[in-house]
Order: sequence, then structure tokens, then C-alpha cells
Amino acid sequence: MDGTSASGGKKDLMGLISRMNKVFVPEGRKKDLLEILNSTGRMSLTEAAEKIGLDNLQANKLAEQLRAEGRILIEKHYLKEPDLESVDYNTKKAGLSELSVKKVPVHTPEVPKARVTPPEMTASAEAKPGEAKVPEAKEKRKEEKTIEIDVESYTVKVDDIHYSIRIVDTGDFVPHYLVAMPRIDFVTRALLDETKRALIGEIQIESREVFDPEKFQKLRTKFLTRAREKLKSVLQKASDEYIAVLSRILVNEMIGLGDMEYLLLDDNIEEVVVNSSRDVVWVYHRKHGWLKSNVLIPTEDLIMNYSSRVAREVGREITHLKPMLDAHLISGDRVNSTLYPISTQGNTITIRRFSRTPWTAIHLIDPKLQTFSPEIAAFLWMAVEYEMNVLIAGGTASGKTTILNALMPFMPANQRIISMEDTRELNLPEYLHWVPLTIRPTNPEGEGGVSMLDLLQNSLRMRPDRVIVGEVRARAETEVMFEAMHTGHSVYSTFHAERASEVIERITSPPMSIPPAVLKSLHLIVIQYRNRRTKQRKTFEVCEITKDESDVPTLNTLYKWNPITDTIDKMYPSIRVKDDLAMFTGMTESDIESDLHGKRMILEWMLENKIYGVNDVGRIVTEYYLDKQVVLDLIKSKDVKIK
Repeated sequence: MDGTSASGGKKDLMGLISRMNKVFVPEGRKKDLLEILNSTGRMSLTEAAEKIGLDNLQANKLAEQLRAEGRILIEKHYLKEPDLESVDYNTKKAGLSELSVKKVPVHTPEVPKARVTPPEMTASAEAKPGEAKVPEAKEKRKEEKTIEIDVESYTVKVDDIHYSIRIVDTGDFVPHYLVAMPRIDFVTRALLDETKRALIGEIQIESREVFDPEKFQKLRTKFLTRAREKLKSVLQKASDEYIAVLSRILVNEMIGLGDMEYLLLDDNIEEVVVNSSRDVVWVYHRKHGWLKSNVLIPTEDLIMNYSSRVAREVGREITHLKPMLDAHLISGDRVNSTLYPISTQGNTITIRRFSRTPWTAIHLIDPKLQTFSPEIAAFLWMAVEYEMNVLIAGGTASGKTTILNALMPFMPANQRIISMEDTRELNLPEYLHWVPLTIRPTNPEGEGGVSMLDLLQNSLRMRPDRVIVGEVRARAETEVMFEAMHTGHSVYSTFHAERASEVIERITSPPMSIPPAVLKSLHLIVIQYRNRRTKQRKTFEVCEITKDESDVPTLNTLYKWNPITDTIDKMYPSIRVKDDLAMFTGMTESDIESDLHGKRMILEWMLENKIYGVNDVGRIVTEYYLDKQVVLDLIKSKDVKIK
């Protein structure tokens, strides 16, 4: 460097120092800067300047003054702006490892209450002309404490962690669902962020670990284990439960859905709904219906980030060009997302949470639920065994998919099952020979799409014995369903309609306009119903489509729910099912009655012995298919054990 350039550089430096000394800083901003650093702990000079509304030179002058007073530290970097850190933050962070935590610090954030007009405002508004109004500042007020009435309380246990749940009536329009969540201060937050960065650098994530449920669970366990090790090395005197809580927070933030994961732990929750960042997360409780939770997603960007994370896990995308998403979580829960401005109030997420323990027909005939009777369960079992086509219909959240899943253990284990869905919802038992298929939307260039019809055409080359066509909503899917029936395979599907007659009308009328003659390949229609008053789910009716010479399909109602007696009554004897069984199996009417009696006896025996597990039910059904008489004789003698 020559003398001229050195002299110029020295002049520039002196000029900068001179300008800094002449920088004008408004009064009170030094206190603002200190408060921000004490609350956040650490930030860059530019971030601090933006927070207090000053430029970098003004913020730098305040920082130098605070450092001279010993209030903050300034960490300078090469080719990078300095970081500001409060001494109070640094002291707490250094002493964090000395903490001895005996109890997990949890708190229950409050749900925003409905706005109520204060009595004094009403009195002031009603004051007569000429009367003096009492100034608000001089008026004595007593803060009214919200009265909370406990509706229900219980505890959710996950691994070694217990989360307390309270459902309370606060006088709001709907009850509140309060989950006690760990309280995280800014020092602990800084520690979690540092641990998160370290884990990202250590653990490499491959795409197959995200797409495969078993490998994803192993990945989650790996993150939990390493997070506990790292946190334990810093918080040496902290309790194991506290370390476990912090570790789960890390994993939820890194590969989960943040605080929404607390809501998904509760088996009583059916829906978790995010309407926008301005509203709390809502949940649908099996017993209490819609509730406001105390979980809040703070920003629209975070909601979009969660949606994008779910989309990547199933090989899809959600963008402003494609602002709607149908997908599923690794756990099998269904997810729907929309982005602003399609949803005008903000980004949304709707999660349909399915039971972690698949329900069987034994659950549904249990007197506690009594969704349908043992007689109907036996009849549907016979229909599945002898490859009848079944369509399960009903309104929203009436239990259609639950019924479909409950019928799956009745399928023989030595038959191949191919399912086709636009979004994965089915969860069949592990012992079944099952191949699930899902459609794939086109990419932004309009290429690479795989439709339901493509899946059907391909599945016929996969030697299927049974075909499941997910939920049928549109004409194309309906055509796929009936095309599968016409190929000679037994088909099972779900449909939106609240009566069997509505099923016929919807399918044969525009916009579907399926020819009525085609419907005669369908054997049974099962209608599910959700009582709008009691919230209970019932099988409303079971109908068969008879074969006659008329062009219009004729319905024969076999069973129907009586709302007065709350029982499912037998209406008319079967015509179509018995005729087809006689034609394709040679069974007489007495053979059919004997078969139904045996199946009902097995179902009632499993209920009596509390055999609800899907694999246990499937094992007994499989043994029944291998040797019916042996199983029936053992049950009659009551001398049978489940291994």
C-alpha cells in the first residue's frame, strides 16, 4: 500500500470517528436498546437499530455507551457486523447449568376472551345531557376475575412426560381446551436454538427417512436421543423429565408441527384447525365438540412453513400458484391446507386425526358406542367374505372411513388388496396383503400427473383380489369405482350422501350422470349418520340394490335405525344378497342363516372377552376361514385362548 492510499484510509477512519462523535441520538433510546437486549438476549447491530427506529451509526453510538457502562457486550466479527449481547443475558446463560430443576415449569396460556363492554362505558354512554361524566382515569375499578368452571380434566402421557388437559367454561361462546405447555424463557430459548443448529449439522436426513413411516419414527427417536444428550451435558443438574420436555420441544420444531403436536397427542381430539395467525387453534373433541385451544400460531409464514413441510413429506407442494393441498402426515392423519388469498383471513390448516389404534367391528358393537348391532356386523362380515360390492355413505364426520376400516379384518389374509386414494386415509391391518396407491397431481408444467383412472388400469395388472377406491366425490372417481366392479373384483368405497336413495340420485343425476343400469353391479349401501344433538354416530340404514327388469335401481331396506327406541331394526328380508350367494356359492337359505348365526356368535364372544385389537380379531377371523367348525366348537365350549 502506498503513502497516498494509507493517508486516504487514515482520513476516512478519522472522518468516521468524527461523524460518530457528532451523531445525534434522541433521548431515551439508550434505555430502549437495553430493554430490547435484556428481553431477547442477543442480536446484530442492524436488527437492534431497526427495533428502536435508528440508523446503524446512532445504534452503534448507544452500544458503545452501554458497553462503557458495563451493561452490554459487543462481539465484533471479521467482515461482519458486530453482535450485541446483554450482560444480564450472559450471566443467566452461564448460570443455567447450575439450575436444579425439581419440577417441569409449565404454564397454561389463556385463550383470548370475547370482548365485553365495561359497565362504566355503558353508564357513560347513557348519561343525560348536561350531566358531568366521570373521567375514566379517576374512576376506581376492580378487575373482575374470569370465573372458570371445570368441565373435564385429564392427563395425556407420552413416554415419560405427562401433559395435563383442562376443558373449562369461561363464559365465552364455546368452552376452552387448555393444555399445560412448558414455559420457555429467552435464555432457555437461546440454548434450544444452539442445540438445534448443532443437531442439524450432525444428523443427515435422507428423503427415504421422511417418506417411510418406520424410518421417520427412527429418525425422530435419533433426534430425541441426541437432543437429550446435548442438553444433559449443559444442564447437568436438571431433572430427566425437564430434559425430556426440552428435547421434545426441539423435535417438534425441527421435524414436527410445533405446539400443534401437543394437541395431536390427545386421543379425544378428532380435528385440529388453524384458521389464521390472528385466531387460536381450534379442536374438535369427541365428547365436547368444537373448542378453542390455548395454542396460537404467531405468524402466517409459520403456518405456510408447516403446510410446506407436510407437502414435502408426501412429495407434493403448496405455493401461491397452487394454494391448496390435500396430504397426510406420517401418522396417517389427513391434512388440508389453503393459502391467502384463497382463504381471505389467512393461511389455514385442517388436520383430521385418526385413531392411533384402528377400530374393529368389536368396538362398533360395544354397548358403549352401539354404532351397529351384532346382527348387522355378522351380515356385513358375510358380504365381505363372499366378495359383495359395498358402498359406505354418510355426511361429514359420520364415521364412513371408520366403518370401512372396521370391515377390513374380515378380508382373507391370503388375498391381495389394492387401494386407490387421492389422499391416504385408509389404515389396514399389518397382516393383510395390501398395496396402497395414491394419485399424483401434475407439476407446474402440467406434466407427471397420475389420475385415479391411471391407478385403476395399472392395478388390474397387479392381480388384485379386492379393490378399495377411497372416497368417491366426482364423476371420474365414480366411473373408476364401477369400472372396477365390472372387472369382476369386489370393490369397497365411501361416498357423501345421507340416504341410500340420495346415493342413487346423486350418481344418476348431473353432474355425475352415471347410467342407472350400471348401479346394479353394486350390492350393498351402508348409510352412516351423526346425531346432531348427541353427537353419536350410528348406522342409519343398510340397503341392497335388487336386480329386476326395470332400468331404475330398486332399493330393498334390510336394516334401519329407529330414533325413538335408539335401536337398529330389521326391516325386510334380503333378496339380492341371498340370490347371489345361492348362485355363486350354492348356499341355501338355511345355510345362510346358519352362517350368520355362527358369525354373530363369534363377534359376541370376542366382545364378551374384550378382544378389540385389530390383529387379534384378524387372527380369529383367519382361523375361522381355515376351519369354521373347529372355531365354532371351541367358542361353544368356552375353551379357547388367544395367544
